[in-house]
Amino acid sequence: MPTFSSLESERVYRKEHLALIFRILHRFGFAEGVAGHCSVRDPVQPDTFWVNPQGKSFARMRQSDLIQCHVENGEIVSGELPVDASATSIHSEMYKAAGRGKGQERGKEGGIESLVHVHSPYTKAFSALNRTLDMISQDACAFYNQQALVPFAGGVFDNQEGARIASFIGPHHKVAILQNHGLLSVGRLSIDEAAWWQISFEMCAKAQILADSALRPGEKFVFAKEKNILETREEIGSPEMGWFCLAAYVEEEEWHSKGDHTL
Repeated sequence: MPTFSSLESERVYRKEHLALIFRILHRFGFAEGVAGHCSVRDPVQPDTFWVNPQGKSFARMRQSDLIQCHVENGEIVSGELPVDASATSIHSEMYKAAGRGKGQERGKEGGIESLVHVHSPYTKAFSALNRTLDMISQDACAFYNQQALVPFAGGVFDNQEGARIASFIGPHHKVAILQNHGLLSVGRLSIDEAAWWQISFEMCAKAQILADSALRPGEKFVFAKEKNILETREEIGSPEMGWFCLAAYVEEEEWHSKGDHTL
């Protein structure tokens, strides 16, 4: 994990990486119309967070496009463009309920520093099945007992619905499967981590759907044993490893951007 000489330099890093995250998610095909929003706490003013404006292309996102909002009520602090009501509702309530992440001032193990929510195709399909991932792959082990199921209650248009969603997500969860909707992933330390859990879950959901469709009558899956699952989750499921797993995609996107995301 990187260290910073000042909170201001950490702010620059977080905003630039958030801009890169949108570009990475677009490259994976996770951008869908005006749907999807990702955010990161501001380290200088931790009672605020940075989020994408509504209608801005993920593929063209720059750090200067990001909108700063209050954690308390989702109201805009700085920025000219509007923000999706579902973004301010969910993100503000999540940050408020969880508190700051480990290593931050007054932070804790189950705190949240970032959130990612997109409508990726396999996860969206999987969200209708009313279940969590089966432990049929090494990658799925990272999510063992760390997936919340949140029943669908229609579109998110106010903070009351954001608070309902937040009530399902505990300090041990990596992701919340928003049923009939998509996935909400959390970063305990970084925006990179939250983005990786989103991408990795989509890959696991794809593998799950493929495996389910290939199962012959009378066949059963070979499930990983709990001892091995827990050991694997310890190895690949930490916040630090989530940050590190995205590093190659960050490097690639920085190359594609040629610095445009920093503007």
